[in-house]
Amino acid sequence: MDKSSCEITFKLGSAATVPGEAVLVVGSHHAFGNWDPQSGLRMTTDEKSYPVWSVKLKVPEAVGALEFKYVIDRQINGEGFCWEEGENRRLRFQPGAWLQQDTAFGCPGSKFTEDPRTATPAAPLPPAGERVVQSQHLASPVDELATTTEGSDAPPEEKSMASEPHLRNVPSAVSVLQGNTMQRLASLSAFDTLVDDAEEMAALRAQMEEEAAKLEDRPVRYGARHLSTPIVIVSSEMHPWSKTGGLAMIAGSYGYEFAFRGHRTMAISPMYDEYADCRCIGSKAIELCGGWHEVRYLLHRKVYGHGKVCDYIFVDHPCYRHAEGIYGPPGGEYTDNLFRFALFSLAAAEAPLILEIDGSTYGQDVLFICNDWQTGILPVYLLYKYKLHNTYTNARSWMVIHNIAYQGKYSKEAFPVDSFLGLPRRLAGDDLQGEDMHLGPDCINLLAGGIRTADRVLTVSPNYAVEVCSPEGGNGLHEILQRRGAELRLAGVLNGISDEWNPATDPKIPRNYRLADVEEGKRICKAALQQELGLDVDPNACLIGFCGRLCYQKGLTLINASIDWMMNGQPNRCQLIIMGKGEPNLAGQVADAERRYKGRICGYVGFDPCVERRMMAGCDLLLMPSQFEPCGLPQMYAQMYGTLPVVHETGGLKDSVKGLWDDSHINVATGFLFTGFEEGSLKHALYTALNTFNHRKDVFRTMQSNAMRESFYWPTAMDEYEKHVDWTMESWASRKPESWWSNHG
Repeated sequence: MDKSSCEITFKLGSAATVPGEAVLVVGSHHAFGNWDPQSGLRMTTDEKSYPVWSVKLKVPEAVGALEFKYVIDRQINGEGFCWEEGENRRLRFQPGAWLQQDTAFGCPGSKFTEDPRTATPAAPLPPAGERVVQSQHLASPVDELATTTEGSDAPPEEKSMASEPHLRNVPSAVSVLQGNTMQRLASLSAFDTLVDDAEEMAALRAQMEEEAAKLEDRPVRYGARHLSTPIVIVSSEMHPWSKTGGLAMIAGSYGYEFAFRGHRTMAISPMYDEYADCRCIGSKAIELCGGWHEVRYLLHRKVYGHGKVCDYIFVDHPCYRHAEGIYGPPGGEYTDNLFRFALFSLAAAEAPLILEIDGSTYGQDVLFICNDWQTGILPVYLLYKYKLHNTYTNARSWMVIHNIAYQGKYSKEAFPVDSFLGLPRRLAGDDLQGEDMHLGPDCINLLAGGIRTADRVLTVSPNYAVEVCSPEGGNGLHEILQRRGAELRLAGVLNGISDEWNPATDPKIPRNYRLADVEEGKRICKAALQQELGLDVDPNACLIGFCGRLCYQKGLTLINASIDWMMNGQPNRCQLIIMGKGEPNLAGQVADAERRYKGRICGYVGFDPCVERRMMAGCDLLLMPSQFEPCGLPQMYAQMYGTLPVVHETGGLKDSVKGLWDDSHINVATGFLFTGFEEGSLKHALYTALNTFNHRKDVFRTMQSNAMRESFYWPTAMDEYEKHVDWTMESWASRKPESWWSNHG
């Protein structure tokens, strides 16, 4: 390379694009189009690199300073060019080869004028010797775009176009390929790298039970009557192999917990990738969509000791090896999702009958636990494809609703119940009938089918079971759920948390502590957290934390609207940590607040499970002002660490946090609740919390003790699940398969 020339590589991490769009570098040099996007430098990406875009450019002479912007080319969608907002980026060209690395598209600030060259001048240039430039949304540490999940490195098949967006069967969250792995930013806390080693899990449980044995008020475990009933867990995601959010974590926990209780346990999920330590134990040709499709079953056994085992079964078929994630490309879903999950449900129904494991099959007298809409058709198949022909006569099924917003809606005309799904239309048609504002009555609703035909319907918290029966919370299914409630076949069970969320044993926090030394332990953890995240080390400031998606549903609009009041408008000293990713405008507001309140606010873009644990140990308060929250886990983690939650009274937050409504609740209160999803209500709860921390130390300490004495671990939740196992197996099947008139007459 000529000594006076430059070779620069631009790299931009941007998930703000969809297939067909492109990213350009446009700037004040002819190599970048002289601010003309039509002539800009076009960046590239691929399946393995996305969402990182890159381009390399050699400039024959050093050109000094350069201003530029990243621009998204959305002409394919008829939207033209999308310029970054705010100040121009700026760099200094120097002789040699070097890297311009930027972590996100778009900077906070005012919009461009028509001519981008008239934008506000950029910040001062970096020092002449600096070779790597980091552009960040927030000034604090930047994590990866999202924590990875298991994905596919198989050759990409023909891409499926996204389905109509109005169907809303999958969350509109970040869903991208990074390297060979799929990521969907859904529930940040769910991406924590939980322990999945069988021996370590068993050791943690033994340690926890040993500690519990020392308590005077140790709870008496429920004496389950049907431990001989095999449990078959069916889920489209399974931790640690595949996950996009909390569903995977809960399904994985079911596998461990039911096995640990003594059930013979099978957990079934699609095989989205080549998983280690799996062996093929069978195959089956399944009739669907007018043809026969062979699936393979692969087994991974986890032995937890003392004869307690979970058989993880993965259903393998080419339709599960799509290259763009579990459910679809960014902003949409695969057009063959109905086929994929109907095939999966049929394969799951066959597994207990045909797979010989450890010398025998699971047999017919099992309990199926179906999770969310992806498995909603399984209870329908059990009723009309199996029980109708005297198979699974004594089997029962649960339909577990983790989030009722996503229901699996498809056109009945495009996917006929009989010729496509292989069900008797006259019998099953009404059970699968749904309604959609775009499809109208021409709608199959998989979740509705599961709710109607399962023997019991469960939600992930008791209060969520109440909310889904209301027009506001039922997303169109409230009347069906009200009927199931009237039949005494609807309930809610608050999910548990993993054994490792324990401040006495957590290896990720600066100092372990128990209830006896919580004050000293939290003091040390708080000072370390403040120092680590660039906050003033102030033991007397109330340290408030938030960890979650930066979006409306998680209450970020309420938090951002309250920041100035928190910092200046109320008399109590406080600091704020916000960790998460999400909507750029909300992230920009947090970044602006961090700049204005340096040393008092930290905005941490991204997600780091170690930082989350340190927040639980070091913060005094945890904010969860969610608009709705079916269960929620961070508020339970926080209480175990003596951090008091400030939460909106909804879903699982209402079930798991006992509010300090007045002084008569001091001896039971574990946090601060507010009713009404509005700024004023949040401020009122925050003022009470801050005033309690600063001026009623004895009350605050009592509440911390109350919180740490709560038991949100899985053994408590499993007592409730075992009760429902007994009630389900001892009750008549909720539906008869003989004829339509048996169930609708």
